[in-house]
Amino acid sequence: MTRIWREHRAAVLILAAYLILATIYSLVTPPFEASDELWHYPMIQHLADNGLQLPRQDPAVPTAWRQEGSQPPLYYLLAAALTSWIDTSDVGYWRRINPHADIGVVRPDGNTNMLTHRPDEAQHRFSGALLALQLARLLSVVLSAGTVLVTYLLGLQLFPTRREIAVLAMAFNACLPMFLFISGSANNDNLSNLLGNLLTLLIAHLLMSEDAPRVRDYAVLGAVTGAGLLAKLNLGFFIPIIALSLLWISLRRRDWRPLVIGGVVSGVLAILVAGWWYLRNAQLYGDPTGLNVFLDIVGRRAIPANAAQLWSERDSFLQAFWGFFGGMNVPLPIAVYTIYNILAGIGLVGALAYVVWRTAARRIEPRLTIAHWITLLWIAITFVSYLRWTAETPASQGRLVFGALSSICVWLALGWSWWLPRRARILAALPVAFTALIAIWAPIQVLPLPAVTYTAASGEPLATFIEPDGGGTITIQALARLPAQVRPEEYLEFTLVNHVTEPLMHDWSLFVHLVTPDGVIIGQRDVYPAGGLIATSDPPPNDAWLNPVAVWVPANAYAPQTLDVAIGWYDLQTGERMTLADGGETFTVGQVALLPRVSDLGVPNPINVNFANQIELVGYTLSDLSPAQGEAVTLTLYWRGLTQIETDYVVFAQIIDPITTAIYAASDAMPAAWARPTTTWTPGEIVADAHTLTVSADGPPGIYEIYVGLYTRGDDGAFNRLRVITPDGGEAFDYTQLSRVRILPEGS
Repeated sequence: MTRIWREHRAAVLILAAYLILATIYSLVTPPFEASDELWHYPMIQHLADNGLQLPRQDPAVPTAWRQEGSQPPLYYLLAAALTSWIDTSDVGYWRRINPHADIGVVRPDGNTNMLTHRPDEAQHRFSGALLALQLARLLSVVLSAGTVLVTYLLGLQLFPTRREIAVLAMAFNACLPMFLFISGSANNDNLSNLLGNLLTLLIAHLLMSEDAPRVRDYAVLGAVTGAGLLAKLNLGFFIPIIALSLLWISLRRRDWRPLVIGGVVSGVLAILVAGWWYLRNAQLYGDPTGLNVFLDIVGRRAIPANAAQLWSERDSFLQAFWGFFGGMNVPLPIAVYTIYNILAGIGLVGALAYVVWRTAARRIEPRLTIAHWITLLWIAITFVSYLRWTAETPASQGRLVFGALSSICVWLALGWSWWLPRRARILAALPVAFTALIAIWAPIQVLPLPAVTYTAASGEPLATFIEPDGGGTITIQALARLPAQVRPEEYLEFTLVNHVTEPLMHDWSLFVHLVTPDGVIIGQRDVYPAGGLIATSDPPPNDAWLNPVAVWVPANAYAPQTLDVAIGWYDLQTGERMTLADGGETFTVGQVALLPRVSDLGVPNPINVNFANQIELVGYTLSDLSPAQGEAVTLTLYWRGLTQIETDYVVFAQIIDPITTAIYAASDAMPAAWARPTTTWTPGEIVADAHTLTVSADGPPGIYEIYVGLYTRGDDGAFNRLRVITPDGGEAFDYTQLSRVRILPEGS
């Protein structure tokens, strides 16, 4: 122990600092408010309560663990064994979901918490289900401590003459806010991250060893590989790296045994450890990986992401690498991300310069060279597998590459330090110092839930809503800061002062509607009170609370017109609404003028929709926002060519139910009733294009959307639509949504 302290004092201190920080993160993060923990923990509890028996996944049957029941189970089995002695029957009491939480979205009025937390939660943090959750979090802390240690050992392995690189890499890993956040949560990533990085270390050690590998080395490699395959599917991509490494060792030593014996021993052990789970999946789901069921539950992208769409999601990827908390809805300040990106850029450029210099100079021993390239290959494979995964389902989170985090940290540390003169190498510690400051600041200022702002209820209430069956009441005491006007792609922000004047039996949701004179709701916000922090069935507070509201006005909302701002309360479970004394269900708090965007194109209702960088929809008019069954509506589109167009595209316009995809009116024609094919347009020219949409006589009365796009027909009859290019370069959809319309009964 004395020798370890003397030789690795810095590493011991960094590991201790990590354990303190990660434990703090695990305690400060509110229960179930870490990424996907809302579903990870129920999987742990299910196994603990059912003798470690795995559930059978059925996409048609909702479960508390959702898609996590399709994940490789090793982490869940370990956490379940750790917590099986605890009575967790109270989990339903604490795990009270906020149904309106803005998961993956940052809005100005809050509503980030995924639960509505009980008033007595703090007093029971270390009993029942909350204790089990905390123990699972501490298991994650310990597992991730292994990752931090692996980073240090990998740095020593790859750069044995530059110990400061290992220390810098370890410290950066230990203080990375997103790593600490995930490490302090119940999440299977913590085990898979450890095993993925440990495999990298084991392979690097084998490649650099002067001695012939022993059977014990192959056995350890196989056991860790098998555990990795039981921890997360992406670790299966390490198997080709193992095979490549064993082949290289055999070629270098001119000995067939590393490849053959090593491959057999490690492969058989991996199969013995993990094969049963893949066999089970094949028998139950017809897919050894179980990915088909996973995707059926978690949901696929409507259109698989192409390269442009993935590139447009780079900001969310980077933010979730550095630190993006809660349900991907509690960010760090933008300036922090900017600094991190600059530091990463410096590190990457420095690392690339090192690789080029060493390769050109040929001043590195071959065994070390192949070890370096293997770590870089693992980073590349991890990133490519991430891209493949997120192309199928929205998951643009940088934390998903933490399985290669040790390699990433080592190469960043190298890039920051190797080129500095010896006397200036202290500068390489600046990224670590910055990261440590953010890591300490985040659990104080960012991670805790925001507090409800209470105020004294005074004056006559504007409106009182009455609970139908219980007699409870909520009053609107005041309204603040309702703007006079708003434009598309802006938030309408204001604040209500609410007060529970008589105790309520139900958890009521507040809704805010922006309603046109035709009764069409063009903007809507549904939240639990006080930005999702209050459940109305809890004992009412003595004071009123401030209720900030931010309603997004859709990009293609029809303007100009005057909108009513109507509010009300409803029960999400039953659809039942609270009522006013006169029987009404909504109260209009005021009106706001919806103004068109500012534009110098001279078109009505200016918008900006870019189709494939060829054609831009710059405006539109609609003759009627509330046609009756059987009536015709004239939709005039204003197009502008962005380049010389070489294809004649057909425009489609539809009145559609977005839920059922039933179409109740449609027009398909080349622009201007076939008179202005797109190949005849001059770049910059604005073309008016009128379409008649006749509403189906049997179209059910209701509110529907207008979809517009352009397409050609392929030789095989397929519809080849142009993709919409978003301002950030994404290509998510092949149509654009215009105004909502209301279909009225015939004769209305």
